[in-house]
Amino acid sequence: MVQANRILIVVHSLAGGGAERVAADLSRYLLHRDRHVTLLTLTGDQPDDYGVPADIRRERIDIRLVAPSRFGRACLALARHLGMRRKILALDPDVVVSFVDQTNVRTILCLLGSKVPVIAAERVHPGHNPISSFWQIARRVTYPLASAVTVQTDDGAHWFKRFTRVREAVVIPNAARFDGDVQAQAGANALSVPRPLVLGMGRLTTQKGFDVLLKAFSRSGLAELGWHLAILGEGPEREALEGQVSSLGLTASVSLPGNVRDVGSWLRSADMFVLSSRFEGFPNALLEAMQVGVPSVSFDCQSGPRELIQHGVNGCLVRPDDAAALADQMRLLGLDPDLRARLGGEATKVNETFSPERIYGRWLDLIETVAAGEFDARQDNASFSNAHEDAGKSHLRGQRGAGS
Repeated sequence: MVQANRILIVVHSLAGGGAERVAADLSRYLLHRDRHVTLLTLTGDQPDDYGVPADIRRERIDIRLVAPSRFGRACLALARHLGMRRKILALDPDVVVSFVDQTNVRTILCLLGSKVPVIAAERVHPGHNPISSFWQIARRVTYPLASAVTVQTDDGAHWFKRFTRVREAVVIPNAARFDGDVQAQAGANALSVPRPLVLGMGRLTTQKGFDVLLKAFSRSGLAELGWHLAILGEGPEREALEGQVSSLGLTASVSLPGNVRDVGSWLRSADMFVLSSRFEGFPNALLEAMQVGVPSVSFDCQSGPRELIQHGVNGCLVRPDDAAALADQMRLLGLDPDLRARLGGEATKVNETFSPERIYGRWLDLIETVAAGEFDARQDNASFSNAHEDAGKSHLRGQRGAGS
């Protein structure tokens, strides 16, 4: 097989977020496999929240300029895509890996006719991702032109097969953090935060369901027992969430610290992690919490939590968007330190099942197959899916959560 030596990773930015973290970690893995890696972002000089090694070539362009008229916007869009095409072709990659829907569409369009193979990576369940009608149509038109499309779960692959002309999508879940990253986190000083601590984290958006988490925390009675809730992240729902905290009388028991760099210290300080999302792709936050042994409760939403949690064995699943069920499960876990210890111990087994070596190794296999022109989604997706099963996915499906 022809080796892919020059690999270009394209992502909107490195300003935090799950897709950005995967793009950065995949770049590091490929570098350590002696590939020449370039990481291209589309937000100009915006600072990076995720660092990359100096040996990774870092390139930037800016597509954020706007024009007042429809004609001006059309001309600007054309100029952007021509500029993006020139930049990518000048880098002369063997394969381009693009992350997230709008960036994927732009990358595929700007490379039409170039014979540069593109792998388009979806990072949220496409059936729940609230993109505009324009981008939905653009995705349906352009994705079949990619050399391969990746999703994180079987649910996502089935959605593409049902609703688009992408007949098969390659299923590759997210990976756990690199051992070196975990060790670096373990060496940091512990935070001075109120304990016991319930932790949630993610962008403060409707998708993440922190409004439901606040209702559940209030109903659980844990605040009256001295528990504290911290929600890490920033986003457009901050004002609404702060108002809800006040209206629920939880000002003394809830904090919203915003974006934090040392997430590891917060995870080590947590006595419970809660994923309250209404939908996901494959939740990095839940995976990171389980990796360091935090007992976790999650909504059984589409998609990802079922691939990580076997209810009652290594965590807890509850009906999506059900504040009462979530409150009951949080209280049960909060009142039982032995249960928390048992679930947290079992949760760390995700380190093997979703190890970076295993998951990013599958990425490299796909990249090399695409570079050699040997990838046929109809034939090869089965082998990638079987590898996922071999990694333990079938074991982790488990039963549906409490109250389901």
